[in-house]
Amino acid sequence: MRSAITLLAVFFLCGNLTAQRSSVRKTYDPRDYQYKREFSGGVRIQTNGLSLYAEHGWIKDIYRTHYLQAEYNLFINYAQKRINSPLNNGRDFLYGVQNKFHALRLNYGIRRSIADKAAYKGVRLSFTAFGGISLGLLKPYYLVLLQPSDNGIPVFKEERYSPQNASRFLSLDSIAEAAPMRFGLNQIEPIPGLHGKIGLDFDWGSKDEFVKALECGVMLDLYYKRIPVMINRSNRFYQIGLYLGFHFGKRW
Repeated sequence: MRSAITLLAVFFLCGNLTAQRSSVRKTYDPRDYQYKREFSGGVRIQTNGLSLYAEHGWIKDIYRTHYLQAEYNLFINYAQKRINSPLNNGRDFLYGVQNKFHALRLNYGIRRSIADKAAYKGVRLSFTAFGGISLGLLKPYYLVLLQPSDNGIPVFKEERYSPQNASRFLSLDSIAEAAPMRFGLNQIEPIPGLHGKIGLDFDWGSKDEFVKALECGVMLDLYYKRIPVMINRSNRFYQIGLYLGFHFGKRW
């Protein structure tokens, strides 16, 4: 948490430096203005999950590009323990998890150049900031559990967590395997929220026509209620994490 706040302060400082560097920008060839659009997509590795995203950009000038970004995010709590099923060829399961949490995001943002590439080679450094809406999707996590039986014959059934079955849902002696992914699809709960992120973008593409970039930064999601992912751990109404992203695309 402290490292995320520190990184946040660094990015805000970089944003202020952007305005101060305008007097030392180099002179550009008129051909630098030929690109008006950009499209790219990529993947982010986060301290709290994984994301896939695509973005369309409107190039305002050689220093500023505005973006509309669509994103899918799978939240991962790294406190989760994956345990092997006791059954032959059984599905491994996550212990202590009651829900899986996904998010769909729609963001608007800007990427502003801080330092441009050298004449022929180099890396363009830019400050990025995005904000928008997040639709959280809470999907119940099902396990195949051993049922109470009077005749001694083992019976198994797919169940989601509830206070009534808590003793069996958390007992390794009662868990057979994870249920198939289709269980819980008709019980997904939407949870709306807000999303924002800031970062630094490093574009090393040898030609401006193509986007080849690495981005690192910090992101925050806020929801109107706590997200019940783990059973015996505190769940928060926000998700904050550091990220490292890779995206590729084209300008025209």
